[in-house]
Amino acid sequence: MEQTKEQLLQLSANLRRRNIIAMAEMNDTPVAGLDINLTEFFLLKSVASSDLEHHFSLSDVTNRQFISKSGVSKMLSALEKKGYLVRETDKNNRRKIIVTLTATGHKAIEHFDKIMDYYLTEFVNVAGEDFLKQMFTLIDRLQQVSKTVQEKMKNKYFETKQTKEI
Repeated sequence: MEQTKEQLLQLSANLRRRNIIAMAEMNDTPVAGLDINLTEFFLLKSVASSDLEHHFSLSDVTNRQFISKSGVSKMLSALEKKGYLVRETDKNNRRKIIVTLTATGHKAIEHFDKIMDYYLTEFVNVAGEDFLKQMFTLIDRLQQVSKTVQEKMKNKYFETKQTKEI
């Protein structure tokens, strides 16, 4: 049991470390054929999806992408300078900023969607559908186990403001 616990801790640490490194590399690497990085692209996608709903909220983006409001504002400025979007003050509410994609922004999303489609197709081809189905089943089970354990821990150790004895 102790060896299993140690292996689980080591696996968790390795996955987190690899994820942090991979995300940092992807966030800093421009998307092929575009002068934006992955984080900026996902911001464009957020703007595009909000176009359908006729609103764009900095709070929504910061919550979904775990980026500060100032970080989002800086990215919006950079994307505006590059011609991917425009920002305008709402005529009915001067405190509200309306953000919309330009034609260049829409083309960037189409371009990236093609890249993602290729990536996902190749991923399935290389990994194989059967393997991926097994992996998804295991990941679902892992999420269920993790949620159950987190709830138990929350109820046992984090529910009250007083520290409970272990």
